Amino acid sequence: MPNSNITQWSLPPDLVKTELTVVACTNHYFGDDYIQPFELPAEWGTSISCNFTDDLSLGGEADALWFHAATTTRIPKHKKPGQPWILMSMESDENYPLLKNQKFLDLFDIYMTYRLDSDIPTLYPNWNQYGNFMNPPLSTKVKSSHSALAAYIASNPVPHRDEYAQELFEYIPVDSLGKCLNNKTVPDFITGDNIWARGGFHSILDILPHYKFYLAFENSITTDYVTERVFHALVAGSVPIYYGADNVKEFLPADNAAINIADFASPKELADYLLYLDQNDEAYEQHLAWKTQGYSDSFKKLLDIGDIEPRYRMAVKLAHNCSRDCNCGGRIRIKN
Repeated sequence: MPNSNITQWSLPPDLVKTELTVVACTNHYFGDDYIQPFELPAEWGTSISCNFTDDLSLGGEADALWFHAATTTRIPKHKKPGQPWILMSMESDENYPLLKNQKFLDLFDIYMTYRLDSDIPTLYPNWNQYGNFMNPPLSTKVKSSHSALAAYIASNPVPHRDEYAQELFEYIPVDSLGKCLNNKTVPDFITGDNIWARGGFHSILDILPHYKFYLAFENSITTDYVTERVFHALVAGSVPIYYGADNVKEFLPADNAAINIADFASPKELADYLLYLDQNDEAYEQHLAWKTQGYSDSFKKLLDIGDIEPRYRMAVKLAHNCSRDCNCGGRIRIKN
């Protein structure tokens, strides 16, 4: 069942429904147990139950219809008045251009996406999955004993990231552990055949602490699309070298917690900086200082909201029966 932790986000006091039905009208890739009935946790002090189902025969009387953008191939021709449609996506609008199609977007009443201005943000980082990001990293001395300066893990070919990584390989030693540009095999390492694995969560967290840097290159570049690649590195104590969203600092525990390739004119210039850090422990450790100095307020808020399961926030939004202006679904940034 979904995680029930509740932190700074607060439950609206004026919920108007106690029983909900939400019908999933499309396929999805979140696992067999994603579409299932649930109740809000008893400790929340409310008795809201949601029959989240893929039984399309219930669509006519459902409180809402749910659509997964990545698998939406067709939608109903008619929309029942007063029945909200929910659009869900954890993938970027670069990968799924429908998310840029305003005519398509206007069909939906509630957005449940990776964007911080969504009605119900579906965030990658949370306390429940990652635990304590401030766990101390391995010592610089231990990391320096490793043969490679950085790790790269990618199993789906994406030209922009593979080309940049390959050029970087010319200047610094990098272990490429995934299927793309692979140059090192690690026993029992999961290379990401499962779409959620991204190299295997536990495998990555076993391996990354031994590297000073991790090439956290996104599969597409668009605002707010900051994925688990960054958070794997942060929790492991490996400084992420980031290639992706222009607002990545909003997702970091400190401004210098990651090194952004956008700040360098070329892979060679970036490599020179990484080699400098490799030879200067004090400068390198500044990128990990947040582990003892604490998180930024924005990072804490991301983790707090991310820890409240999006399906729970979906139920609250529907039970509140409120307008788009209400932030009860956990919206983090007001939409422009």
